[in-house]
Amino acid sequence: MTASRWCKICFVTAIIVSLAPGAWAEPATLRILTWKEYFDPELISRFEEQHQVRVQSIYYDNDEVRDQIMAENKGNGFDLILVDDIKLPTYIEQGWLAPIAAERLINLADHGNLWHQRVPGIQGFAIPYSWGTYGIIYRSDLLDAAPTRWADLFEPNDQLSGFIQMLPQASELLVIALLAQGDSPNSNDAATLAKAHDLLTRQKDQVAYYRTVDFDDNLLNQGLVKAAVSYNSDAIVLQDLYDNIEFVVPAEGSIMWIDYWTLSASSKQTELALAFFDFLLAPVNNAQNVNYHYSATFSAKAKALLPVEVRENEAVFPANIDSYETLKRPSRPTIRTMMKIINNLDID
Repeated sequence: MTASRWCKICFVTAIIVSLAPGAWAEPATLRILTWKEYFDPELISRFEEQHQVRVQSIYYDNDEVRDQIMAENKGNGFDLILVDDIKLPTYIEQGWLAPIAAERLINLADHGNLWHQRVPGIQGFAIPYSWGTYGIIYRSDLLDAAPTRWADLFEPNDQLSGFIQMLPQASELLVIALLAQGDSPNSNDAATLAKAHDLLTRQKDQVAYYRTVDFDDNLLNQGLVKAAVSYNSDAIVLQDLYDNIEFVVPAEGSIMWIDYWTLSASSKQTELALAFFDFLLAPVNNAQNVNYHYSATFSAKAKALLPVEVRENEAVFPANIDSYETLKRPSRPTIRTMMKIINNLDID
């Protein structure tokens, strides 16, 4: 066979293949609205390879930004949405989420019942992803006295004054202020809320930044702040990266936050979404994710697969979690107080 004839056959074959059904088709895309760096990229690559799909992540900086995106788009443009325990019931009521066929998720049963008992009415619309707490992360080499109370951030000593980093979300700031003054984080009492608002207003001059802790542009490691409010998982990552960083759950207590995966009502990728959910719920994958981002799991099997230094780390799996409240949907007085906080503190 001549070279020219061989090339003609190759050319004709290429045309036939290119016209075959499904040939050269782009892989399906699963679009996810989520936090940045919240799952092990190796897991995503493995899922993409197993299911011949492309996972595209769209990131939000905080929950309030996510809520704004959802309000503007009503969930359109996304397949999966990571939602916190506070806003999940609202998302369901707004019709932004589709029901999830939980009976098809073979790995869900291992995650127990606490994830939906803490937020009634969400079964069938969400699956658990991770949970954690809040605390204070600080530079032990820059402070003679460790901040062991939330109140220490509102009545700082001379070393700490002006070197405090608070979270940028009004809802979280209000919770921290309520805890600092010894009140329930779910208080609806107008006088109690007003007191918390005043506490945050007086603190403003002592705060250097209202920002979420960042791994790449870390203010604590740079010495621009000496103490910061942090999610426990972020604190553990920073302890792995830098020296002289300590984490404490303040004496007044903390709250339990829970993140959930949900399915957008506008998604056309239901089968891929179910496959993705079950993939992340599987004990070995779930454990790998916990070992990556240090947020806790509800899965006993996954926890058993973790290294002992993670499994027994009180910062990851606090023993007294039953004493921590989960935040309820904010009341009208609470929402009004949060709006005042946003205006008075000039936070975005």
